[in-house]
Amino acid sequence: MAKRQRQVYSFAEKKYSANGVASTVLGLIAAVLLVGLLTTAFLLKGRANTWIGALGFTGIVMACCGLRYGFAGFKDECRSYFCSRFGTIVSLLSLIGWFFIVCLGLA
Repeated sequence: MAKRQRQVYSFAEKKYSANGVASTVLGLIAAVLLVGLLTTAFLLKGRANTWIGALGFTGIVMACCGLRYGFAGFKDECRSYFCSRFGTIVSLLSLIGWFFIVCLGLA
């Protein structure tokens, strides 16, 4: 007769990594800035002042930092990696969006 395997349930509460939370926050802010500045530029028909470029550069820096914090969050042990994964994905998508906007602006 085959041995029956017992399932082990762990009710220990896993905490989120501080780097993962920072990554999520920075990635979401970068994504909101991207959508907000694209909407503003569309409504102003491309006649926005230099402040929109400064905020765009801030969004690029936030996306890069969010990506860095997301990768650093995976190094923490005994933590939940949900925020690290989510923050890394959102930051990467924001960075790709910013990259395409800059490339379109240079063309």
